[in-house]
Amino acid sequence: MVFIFMTKDAVGPWAKHKLGHLRAYLAEYSKIMASQVRKGWCKGYHYVDAFAGPGAHSVRSRQPQDPLQQVFNEATEHLHSDEGQRQFLAGSPRVALETEHPFSTYVFVEKSDERVGELEKLQAEFKGLKIAVRRADCNPYLRDTVAGNPKIDWRQNQAIVFLDPFGMQVPWSTIERLAATKAIEVFINFPEAMAIQRLLLRSGEFTTTQRKKLDDYFGSADWYEVLYKEYPTLFGDTTIEKVEKPGLPLVRWYRARLAKVFGFASKAALIRNTKNKPLYYLILASPKKTGIKIANHILSAGEALSENRTVPRRYASIFSMRWPWTSVRRKSRPWKR
Repeated sequence: MVFIFMTKDAVGPWAKHKLGHLRAYLAEYSKIMASQVRKGWCKGYHYVDAFAGPGAHSVRSRQPQDPLQQVFNEATEHLHSDEGQRQFLAGSPRVALETEHPFSTYVFVEKSDERVGELEKLQAEFKGLKIAVRRADCNPYLRDTVAGNPKIDWRQNQAIVFLDPFGMQVPWSTIERLAATKAIEVFINFPEAMAIQRLLLRSGEFTTTQRKKLDDYFGSADWYEVLYKEYPTLFGDTTIEKVEKPGLPLVRWYRARLAKVFGFASKAALIRNTKNKPLYYLILASPKKTGIKIANHILSAGEALSENRTVPRRYASIFSMRWPWTSVRRKSRPWKR
């Protein structure tokens, strides 16, 4: 297999897990949809990659020494080229193109001229498939050209959209528009640790601009009540504090919102970096329960969302203490090990 890639579009090793989940789900999805086309009611099933990239990447096994560069790499998944360390990794467009049951159409959306050029080379490589490469901002493209396209009858077509942004580039308005078709599934990268947590101030004091950015992304101001609680102080008044382990309640709340507009939402699979720090969660939102069952099986192969108790920071040490009788109780109940 020949990979076409841009040397500067290298990714961290954790991208393998994300793309492995995507590959496994697309294989099952396309197999099922191909059978529905044969039955006659479905006229086509389509794949849309909203942050397509160049189609292939190199993977580095070594992190740079500069701590600032490491932070940037973790936030973007992009690493500089290292000729001596490079391995090849198929990007999401190639993963989709290599499915056993080809999609009716493939749409790769990308803003970078250079990456669009690489995608056009990939398009030429897979001449037998119907591929469209679009240089565009994915949000208006998904809302107007995909979900709101009057030429597409979503009662007879199905699609899956892969949303793999580097941050909070996809507002709720786009998610909601895709869900309204009742025919589109979304496989989404929820950047809880690599982007969202950086904006969630511990003090809970936000400017109007800061709150609007979060409100637009979540499509609701309720995130504040999920993440910030009022607690009494020793002096008789109250204080606002960010809850302990805010990622867990935030992901649960976001999944519930996805399930409300799509119908169903899968487990959230946690993707970590090479230092075992959380980066983001992968979630499938779908109007069909069957897709969720398949996604749950695939995503369970990794680290799924924990159900740990959420407590305020000031009391975290109390709930995490190991009391003297804990070990005795465990020894007397071996079936709980």
